[in-house]
Amino acid sequence: MAHFQKILLLVLIVPLALFPGGLISYVLLFEQLKFEISMWIPIGISILGVCSFIFHLKTKRFYKLVQNEVDLPNVDPIFWILDVAFGIAYIAIAFYLTYLMYKFPAKKSLFIVLVLIIPMFIAGAWTVFEAFYLKRAIQIHKFAHRHSEIEDIKGDVTE
Repeated sequence: MAHFQKILLLVLIVPLALFPGGLISYVLLFEQLKFEISMWIPIGISILGVCSFIFHLKTKRFYKLVQNEVDLPNVDPIFWILDVAFGIAYIAIAFYLTYLMYKFPAKKSLFIVLVLIIPMFIAGAWTVFEAFYLKRAIQIHKFAHRHSEIEDIKGDVTE
């Protein structure tokens, strides 16, 4: 089940990562607008999304390996941080859009909530939760793996 979750996150993160940067690229290339400082935010979200995709791609096998008695490959700590930052960015955007929706009510506010805000919040929270869950599973695996190695060193003393 966890492996399926990881693949679903990979599929979900691709459009979430590419949309903000693609939107800014479209605006700059086809609408001929000037680059503004605020345009760095979607570009940064796209960069975080690409790093989150790389993180999920590198850790895709971890759930299968945790069940076995093998050493887990290493993932750079920067990818853990950037993955959590990507999730937090989408959570923050969802809260900001909720704030804007209540401050400036729109006629189609329920549609905006259902189509935009809730999926963004779920994707961000899911990304953050999955990273912390995976980190905890790796710690448990390492502890159990070390414990079994110590038991192997001790040997059978029931003679």
